[in-house]
Amino acid sequence: GALEEVMRDPQIKARLADTKSAQEARAIDKFYQMLNDEPDRAFYGYDDVCKAAENGAIGTLMVTDELFRAADVPTRKKYIQLVEDSQATNAEVLVFSSLHVSGERLNQLTGVAAILNFPLILESDDESEP
Repeated sequence: GALEEVMRDPQIKARLADTKSAQEARAIDKFYQMLNDEPDRAFYGYDDVCKAAENGAIGTLMVTDELFRAADVPTRKKYIQLVEDSQATNAEVLVFSSLHVSGERLNQLTGVAAILNFPLILESDDESEP
């Protein structure tokens, strides 16, 4: 079809890639901004992001592609599950290329981060554990 021909055009492919990386760069910039201004709406690290997903709070989930290529299957599965849980609550999911600058920035934050739709206060688990 016509769309397939368009998609094969290298210039269009490059433009789409630019658009994707621009979207990722905007998302990671917004995350860092949120981390400063509203830290209760900027979570990173698997455990915290999972808690946000459980509460249906994720607006944008950012994950680096290398987490899906992790050598151990349980790790891959838990990130796939996180993506599916986030999509189930209509979160925008962005998979960053680790080769890209924004992907490198995300990897510095453990490779997974989320911008929340609303602030979430995580109770510290310290007291509840024996």
